[in-house]
Amino acid sequence: MDGATLTELDGTPIVRQPRRPIGRGRTAVVAICAVAIAVDLALRLLSVLPLWSDFESAGVLPMTLTSMVGGAVAFLVPAAFVLRSPDAWQVRRMLLLGALLGAGVELAHSAGAAVSGLAVLQFNAGADTTWTSYMPAADVVNRIGLLGGAVGTLLFAFGLARLRERSASRSSRGVIAVALVVVGFLGLWGLWPLVSLPAGTLGADWAWTVPALIAAGILASLYHAWVILTGWSAGEAPRRAWTWAAAATAVGLATLAIGYLLGLLGMIGLDPRLAVTVLGAVGIAGGLLFVAAVADGLGAAPARE
Repeated sequence: MDGATLTELDGTPIVRQPRRPIGRGRTAVVAICAVAIAVDLALRLLSVLPLWSDFESAGVLPMTLTSMVGGAVAFLVPAAFVLRSPDAWQVRRMLLLGALLGAGVELAHSAGAAVSGLAVLQFNAGADTTWTSYMPAADVVNRIGLLGGAVGTLLFAFGLARLRERSASRSSRGVIAVALVVVGFLGLWGLWPLVSLPAGTLGADWAWTVPALIAAGILASLYHAWVILTGWSAGEAPRRAWTWAAAATAVGLATLAIGYLLGLLGMIGLDPRLAVTVLGAVGIAGGLLFVAAVADGLGAAPARE
């Protein structure tokens, strides 16, 4: 029997309310997001506090705080997606899993950084360096996080690609492809210094996994950008949401390319601390643009009548 025609014994139609995979109602989703952001910031602070004065004297504190705020943006994407599509777990599961993986990766990186911070704190206090023994495990968690980030990006991209109904023109696909190849080349070229770590470095025996996982993340991000930019060029609906997403993607690609280019060229006389801080702030703006795209209906489930 068709579920849409189910009725009570007295003939009253049964109206099925969309279920939320996380919590119940908008308040629960917002509360969970706020708690996750608070936990992430607390873990980040644990990694920064032992070296706060050192960072401040070296002039890198603004850069570090910018990175902390930027990481918190990762939690806004799944929250905005669930708020926009309450039944996402039933009809947009791939997109939701991709967004949740992105948030999980941020927590993994923050946890690894917190372990390092606690180890430094114990060392400075002259206490038993218990946390130092956990640093290899934290390093493994960070590498798993890199893999999870690439998988999450691909899941979200595949989910969007399945929803597309139009094809971009050949000329626009060509322009987008050339731009992505240039950005990808700069990103992969910038990984060269990570290919071989000095002997004695933590995790040097498995050093090849770091650039390999970062490269996988870059390639996944390029495919994600391809799906969004070609979708926007083709005029996919909702138009405004795809426009927000295309703007966020352009900002992300620009910061990626400029960051790697400045690193390869030695900052060409620029203050590296200021340059990284500015790029981080621009990256936060790009992340917020993507949150706006998701909140505006990017990949959202169709409204139920």
